Amino acid sequence: MATETEADREFTTTDVSHLETEQSTREKTLLWVDDHLKWLMTLPAVFILFALTFYPLVRALQMSTMQFLPTGTTFVGIQNYVDLLSNEAFINSLVVTAQFVGIAVGVEFLLGFGIALLLNKKIKLRGLWQTLILIPMILSPTVIGLIWRLLYAPNGLLDYIVAPLTGGANVGWVSETSVALYSVILTDIWQWTPLVVLVLFAGLQSVPDNISEAAVMDGASRWQRFLHITLPYLKSLIVLVLIIRLVDALRVFAKVFVLTRGGPGSATNVISMQMYRTAFRFSNFGEASAMAVSLLVVVLILAMSFVKIANVEFGS
Repeated sequence: MATETEADREFTTTDVSHLETEQSTREKTLLWVDDHLKWLMTLPAVFILFALTFYPLVRALQMSTMQFLPTGTTFVGIQNYVDLLSNEAFINSLVVTAQFVGIAVGVEFLLGFGIALLLNKKIKLRGLWQTLILIPMILSPTVIGLIWRLLYAPNGLLDYIVAPLTGGANVGWVSETSVALYSVILTDIWQWTPLVVLVLFAGLQSVPDNISEAAVMDGASRWQRFLHITLPYLKSLIVLVLIIRLVDALRVFAKVFVLTRGGPGSATNVISMQMYRTAFRFSNFGEASAMAVSLLVVVLILAMSFVKIANVEFGS
């Protein structure tokens, strides 16, 4: 039987030590991956988000400092932003957008809150009503614009409905300057009130029944229960849904484009429509980018103001 030499023993010891080192490295790697797996899984989404948001934002900031001419581009710094202060079309679009957002979001919130309170009660066919209410929100803005364009057509369904009030005359829903903006607002209310209903109804369902029952036992009225129990529970959701609708309403475009093209005149020329005209009709991409960046700043300020005023912490 062969005896083990000193060299063999040395080789065996070195080999075992190497294997132990490899195993230790592998275990450390697996532990590191396990600890950071949630971050590794989000990397693809982060890259996509970067490509779709951060890069376009940086590109818009860059373009907003340029003047685009047939002969090339010229760096002009903040001149495009300065020009916006004296741009009557842009200022008018801000006014129109403010009217659109104020009326549309305000009515959507009040109407949606009322419907959510109604659905929170034990009413017949509540499940069916919930399903039907959500249908407008599922459709795309372009499809909704086309549907309402047919409804607003001269001698269309809406003209037929209001005929007893107008003596049979056409209202001119999207052709009259005094009516067109309200017609677009009505379309937006029809589409996005269901979102408010969905969010606030979910919040109402989460209000503990035992607290309301205790308040009833203490003699609290329905208004007192709503003011001191329901609203505090819904405060975060109210701020959230208002921010969502505010941001979305500020950038409305598809419905306006399909229904009115920003007209008649400038009656429905919201800021997104003005950006479209500036960029693709007048080829002034620098000024259009400045408008987009300015709109982003306004959105951020309004969103932070809502959160600050309501004293809401979404991470809590």
